[in-house]
Amino acid sequence: MELISVKIIFLTAWVGSIGLAMVWFASLLAGYLCDHFGCRITCFMGGLLCIAGLVATSFANSLTLMYFTYSLVYGLGACFIFNSYYLAVGKYFDKKLSVAVGITALGSSVGVLYTGPLLQALLDAFGWRNTFRIMTATFALVCILSLNFNPYVVKMTSLVDVELETLEQQVGTKGRISFYCSVWTYPVYTFVVISVSVASFGMFIPQLNLVKYCEDLGITAQSASRLFIFIGLTSSLARILSGKLCNSPTINPVFVYQSSLFMGGVSVLLLPYATKYWALVVFSCAYGTSDGIFISTANYIPLSCVDEKRKTAAFCIECLLYSFSVATGGPIAGKTFSRQICRGTLLQLPKPITSELSTISFTCICYPRIYFP
Repeated sequence: MELISVKIIFLTAWVGSIGLAMVWFASLLAGYLCDHFGCRITCFMGGLLCIAGLVATSFANSLTLMYFTYSLVYGLGACFIFNSYYLAVGKYFDKKLSVAVGITALGSSVGVLYTGPLLQALLDAFGWRNTFRIMTATFALVCILSLNFNPYVVKMTSLVDVELETLEQQVGTKGRISFYCSVWTYPVYTFVVISVSVASFGMFIPQLNLVKYCEDLGITAQSASRLFIFIGLTSSLARILSGKLCNSPTINPVFVYQSSLFMGGVSVLLLPYATKYWALVVFSCAYGTSDGIFISTANYIPLSCVDEKRKTAAFCIECLLYSFSVATGGPIAGKTFSRQICRGTLLQLPKPITSELSTISFTCICYPRIYFP
């Protein structure tokens, strides 16, 4: 029975992890659609896919079907939405791009403020099937708001760069592999993308399992869900402030990004020792700050450290690599936790990864070559 239970937990964890990973895994497809059909149509299609995926999942009676309806369909729709609004921001703004990215990233953190307690209340009142159906209203609103995207913004706001046009003719269109691979010739981009891929493996495990950890400490699920309010508030503030910092010509955005890794590593290292609710509140504030800086800078740097023609390729490749870490982190932690049921075991997994990466990232400050252009 115990082996069966472990297997069920492991397979169930993959449904959510694959769905979450699809938000970034299909980024190359989303980028292609944004370039050829525009961000407006891509975002609208994403909203429709999310609605279809949630409705279908609410009627699913097997994990196999959920892998298709939720992990694939819903995840693909979320990917279209995510990529379209960040790429649209990249086209709308130039001088104040970092501030615009911070404000855009603010949306997801504001969502954390209410989704934790709200979803917990909906689950208690209506069950998970009806909760999924209620969630479709959110994506119906996304479809309506996506119609406000201006598909002609590039023609109105950007000038033709002769050198870039010549380079595109020599290398080929964005659909060619050689053009996409050329983003790796930018040292800042290479450094940030590799570190993001490694850090994200363990960074989100505590957040995904925070409620379960609190229940093991004797804290109710309702009280635990309120911790996400602290995460959302501090993350929201950090996203705006980091966007303002990156906009300053005297501050290197890479250093701002590195500070988030250090803070995240320290907070995860200390989390297993937080056994009181007030200590978990402190962790939530520190973790939220780290998350806000990480999200803003990780999305801003790929859009700004390459030229205009490579923005889509740079952003989508980062998202693709990021997805592998997100997909594997949750299930591996869940399998570890299932085999060793003890308090804090689940939270031990990301410790060596985040702490080592934060140390390495700050060591890179000694190398002046890793500077933002």
